[in-house]
Amino acid sequence: DITRAQTSISSKDISRTVNTTIEQAIQGRAAGVYVTQNTGAPGGGISVNIRGVNSINGSNEPLYVVDGVELQGATTAAGTNPLSSLNPADIESMEILQGPSATAIYGSRATNGVVLITTKRGKAGDMKISYGYTYSLQTE
Repeated sequence: DITRAQTSISSKDISRTVNTTIEQAIQGRAAGVYVTQNTGAPGGGISVNIRGVNSINGSNEPLYVVDGVELQGATTAAGTNPLSSLNPADIESMEILQGPSATAIYGSRATNGVVLITTKRGKAGDMKISYGYTYSLQTE
C-alpha cells in the first residue's frame, strides 16, 4: 500500500514532446519534482530534485531503478550524466515515488525519492519494426 504521492508517466506521455534525456521526460509532469539543467553543454548533467533538499549522501538526486537495477543518479564532476545512455523512446513507463513509501521500500537510499523506470520489451506475435529519428545540433 502506498501512503503518499506517486506519479505515473506513460510512453504515450513521453512521446508527446521531444526529450533527449529521461530527466527531460519527467520535467513538468510530476508535482513536487524539480528538473534543472546544470550546464549548457551537449549531454550535460541535469539535476532532479524530489520534495526539496534532503541530502543524506551529499547528493539530492533520487534513486533510479531501471528494470529492477538500482542506479544512483548523480551528475559527475565533469558534468556528465550516467543516465544519458537511456533512450526516452525505449521507456514503457515511469513511476515517481515520494515520501515514506519510497523509503519503506528502498530504505535510506530513497530519501530523495525514487524513479522506477520500465523499458519496452518484445512481444509474441508478428514481427514489427519501427524507426524513429531525432536530430539536434548544439554548438558552444
